[in-house]
Amino acid sequence: MGRLGSLLLGMIVGGALVFGSLKYHTVRAMDGFHFVPKSDTTFDEAYVDIREFGPSDWDKHRSLAAALIKANKETLIVDSAAASLRATMRSAFDGLTGSGN
Repeated sequence: MGRLGSLLLGMIVGGALVFGSLKYHTVRAMDGFHFVPKSDTTFDEAYVDIREFGPSDWDKHRSLAAALIKANKETLIVDSAAASLRATMRSAFDGLTGSGN
């Protein structure tokens, strides 16, 4: 492939990535990656790692939560909030029992 072919391939791949980031949320969850359609065409929240999201994080990312619910993937919200709560409770319990040392 010559220089022109490489340039064209790069332009096509770049355009596809821009289009994808405008139209979809790329969400990293405990079980892998999910591509969720966005409700508006912006670059906001193109990639979000929700593995350690708690309730306050979901309050800051309401458009992502709405998109997940619309795509019938609300279990991702529940799973990430539950994992955050478990981690908080585990660290509090370890602090009380002294087993964190």
